[in-house]
Amino acid sequence: MQFLLDIWNVIFSQVITKPQLLLAIIVMLGYALLKRPFTNILAGGIKTAVGIMILQLGAGQLVGNFRPILLALSDRFGVSGTILDPYAGFPAANASLEAMNASAWVGYTILIALGINILLVALTKMKGLFLTGHIMFIQSALVTAVVAYNLGLPLLPTVLISGVLVGLYWAIGSHLLIKPTDTVTNGAGFTIGHQQMFMDWAASKWGGKFGDPKENDAENLELPGWLSILQDNIVAMAIIMFFFVLIIMLALGLPTVKEMAGADNWFVYTMLTGFSFAVYVTVILTGVRLFVAELANSFKGISDKLLKDAVVAVDCPAIMGYSPNAWMLGFIFTTIGHLVAIGILIALRSPVVVLAGFVPLFFDGGPIGVYANKHGGTKAVAFFCTLAGLIQVFGSALVVPITGMAGGWMGNFDWATFWPAVFYLLRLVGSALGLPVPPPTV
Repeated sequence: MQFLLDIWNVIFSQVITKPQLLLAIIVMLGYALLKRPFTNILAGGIKTAVGIMILQLGAGQLVGNFRPILLALSDRFGVSGTILDPYAGFPAANASLEAMNASAWVGYTILIALGINILLVALTKMKGLFLTGHIMFIQSALVTAVVAYNLGLPLLPTVLISGVLVGLYWAIGSHLLIKPTDTVTNGAGFTIGHQQMFMDWAASKWGGKFGDPKENDAENLELPGWLSILQDNIVAMAIIMFFFVLIIMLALGLPTVKEMAGADNWFVYTMLTGFSFAVYVTVILTGVRLFVAELANSFKGISDKLLKDAVVAVDCPAIMGYSPNAWMLGFIFTTIGHLVAIGILIALRSPVVVLAGFVPLFFDGGPIGVYANKHGGTKAVAFFCTLAGLIQVFGSALVVPITGMAGGWMGNFDWATFWPAVFYLLRLVGSALGLPVPPPTV
């Protein structure tokens, strides 16, 4: 038995939680089922792994570059609270699990969740197979931590409840986005497995009520005169983010900015910080282009031979290149929604204050903007992304008191809507069964 556990621990720690290896294996398996030459199989796996590593590099640098600025902003205005960011939520979940001596439980949750997802693909009409490795790990950790904290159950019931809930979420959310993603990508053959799947779906479902996507396509914006320079996506990102960062820096005050800049001139530092945004997004898109084609071509073997009509769900940057202007607009409007909602919480002297993290702004707002734009144009982007920003803050403020975590929460749309509803329902059931459900904290 221990031997099997050791094998699983190696598979879990070295493959499942590393999307570059997991998806490379999937691609190689798909090509093998299609009876491609060995050299093609190997090349496809390597290109997939390298592409995802490039994507991770760009995304990691992007998040790391902007997180200190947001933290400095919260310090400048004396606001302390829970940070809405998966990379703040995961350490908080891990600390909560460690306090309950339950850190090892996450691996079992992932195994059960993946099994549930595969069974639903094999036996039902739900065909989305969630394979975004690092997201799988983070989500499983958070759900396991919250279930363990609220219900106080031992290992087996905790991981069964957590695994079933997560597996259902993966299957339902990724399946809902199969058709919308086909529309966005012109039939590229994949779906999205991330943290805002329900808002992506809502934006594609009702985006058409805001206008004709062809007439109001963000990618076809005709800008007057010198503003035509913004038609180039890289130039547009660099200029927009320069002014965005400049406003934040001015709000921080010159002494703080000069301290952050070190030996550099504060204005040069601000300019290069804004320009770096375009650099990292270009890196992300380079990685996406490497692995998306391999994944789409190879997964046909798996969907034909192993899991009938299965559609692989991958990380959301995979759709960035199909509508980069809409992604940027989505980021901006989601940020506006966040700032308005945080201002309302502070004005109302809310006992729970949550602070915007970069990931929910950029990696929620961006894809929501892409789906909204493709189905309803720029007005749909403005509406759904602003709404998403508001809901992310208010929904997170409601759920944080029952998580048992300190200092961090996921903050993405589904974790401010779907999961709070699930957790509150679990608390009601737990109370009805006489389980030791703790009271909310502030």
